[in-house]
Amino acid sequence: MLSINMDRKAWATILILPIIILGLPMQSAHAIFVSQEECIEKIGRECYCFETGTCEFTSDPMTTMLIPFDSIFGGLSIVIFWSVIIGILWLRTENPQLVGIVGISMVSAYMAYIETSGLTQTQEFETARIIGATLIVVSFGISVYQLLINRILSGPQ
Repeated sequence: MLSINMDRKAWATILILPIIILGLPMQSAHAIFVSQEECIEKIGRECYCFETGTCEFTSDPMTTMLIPFDSIFGGLSIVIFWSVIIGILWLRTENPQLVGIVGISMVSAYMAYIETSGLTQTQEFETARIIGATLIVVSFGISVYQLLINRILSGPQ
């Protein structure tokens, strides 16, 4: 047991010692850039609020949390997160009706949030909503088809 602890201490020393000796700065919780002028000078564009540390998290936490992802995914971050949740639910249950109900609930909750906060919907979200509605209609149609076929094939009882 003693050798395992010494190995951990040795690895910690090996990993931390070069940082201390070379004086490499450790990443802190402070903003990367101090001002917009510094951003324009160093990277050639205006910074997002999460790069300068000026985001208003307490006034609108959901939008603030999505800003870094929207800068990468171009407004599709909610759709990507929803697709992961719905995909996991589908893999676990294989029930199109349950997945459709959860999907409709998620879209309804987000649309209610958009309406109450006075935000405008992005074009990507509108497209995703139309695709989701199409998928739930197809899912409902398959369910009705299965119910009818099973009743017809089962015969009179």
